[in-house]
Amino acid sequence: MRFPALSRAFAVPMFVVLAAAPVEAQEARRGVPDEALWVGAGAALVGAVLLDRTVDGMVRDGGGERLEWATSALNYGGRPQIALAALGATWAGARLGGSPRTAEAAEHIVAALFAAGVANGSLKVALGRERPNETDDPARFDPFNRENRWQSFPSGHTTVAFSLAASISEEAREPWVTGLTYGTAALVGWSRIYDDKHWTSDVVGGALIGVVASRATVAWLHRRDPHGEREGEIRVTLLPNALLVSIPR
Repeated sequence: MRFPALSRAFAVPMFVVLAAAPVEAQEARRGVPDEALWVGAGAALVGAVLLDRTVDGMVRDGGGERLEWATSALNYGGRPQIALAALGATWAGARLGGSPRTAEAAEHIVAALFAAGVANGSLKVALGRERPNETDDPARFDPFNRENRWQSFPSGHTTVAFSLAASISEEAREPWVTGLTYGTAALVGWSRIYDDKHWTSDVVGGALIGVVASRATVAWLHRRDPHGEREGEIRVTLLPNALLVSIPR
């Protein structure tokens, strides 16, 4: 079993990301109106639906083989059990290391992941969309059919990946963290299309659900129980072969 090793491998960088960032509650971004964001999200989903057939025609039946090594690795980034194990290890490490803010951030991310998972699972069952490796027609639906072949929309792996990206980014509030997490989530979504497991709109829908559910959950948790004032700045120093994280208590 490689699961424990993978959990530790995910937990270490996750702890560094969370510990290296300010996690106090902040004001919502005011640069873009909410209405514009919703319109943009809707346009992205509609555009993805229109591209479903075209993109699927470019994907080999059963999934590509040339980049299978990459998609196999990225597959772990969308598995909730891996994420929960890593977050649990991060939470325990933060508690033992005397960093309650990092532990609280891990708790928030777990809650966001749960909310996104409930939304994703509900839509999967309610819509019952057939997977592209089973049909060439993206408009085939069998609502409330619980067989795996009818669980295409939205992509669960993509929802998990973007849920983690959104919640970690909201907790960290650091540009490099946002770029790293969202970039990785996008690659997870791409891998599901390349493997012929999902339509393009499945991936876009999963990304939207992960981001919306997770940001809303984290924002609600911050309003309900705001982080305390920091007693000092958390510093991250890049060493030749490691990251040195200094966490104020």
